[in-house]
Amino acid sequence: MGIKMINLTTKIHDLQLSVLKQIKDERGAVYHYLKSTDTTYNGFGEAYYSKINPAVIKGWKLHYRIHQNFCVPIGTVKIVVFDDRKDSPSKGEFDEIILNDTTNYHLLSMPPGLWYSFKCISDDYALLANIINLAHDPLESITLPLLNSTIPYDWK
Repeated sequence: MGIKMINLTTKIHDLQLSVLKQIKDERGAVYHYLKSTDTTYNGFGEAYYSKINPAVIKGWKLHYRIHQNFCVPIGTVKIVVFDDRKDSPSKGEFDEIILNDTTNYHLLSMPPGLWYSFKCISDDYALLANIINLAHDPLESITLPLLNSTIPYDWK
């Protein structure tokens, strides 16, 4: 069984960060991402990439039912997660997580109900990969502008 070790801490309840394996040699590399036997796997609905240009910020977004699995195979992305869930032990907390393809090649598994936003902080574009447990449904999520009265975060 391919149980993934969750060995990195997060501030937000149920937000999981896992080290991913890379196999590199003179020919290139193999980047592991997600297996159906991983403890963070919640089913397959859709996989997609989000290309983010340098210094661009996307978000805020919240999914009601979708569990997300982020990884960054190209570039560097800062992901900010905000917990506004009513009964969560980490309600009101923020987590800032940097993922990249070299020093922070990790899987960020996010349950439904969390707000998130992300920014490309590399000199060139970044690619954020996402495997979600349900097919995309535009009625299943909500968005807010970067500046809003719900999420007190300053992207400076």
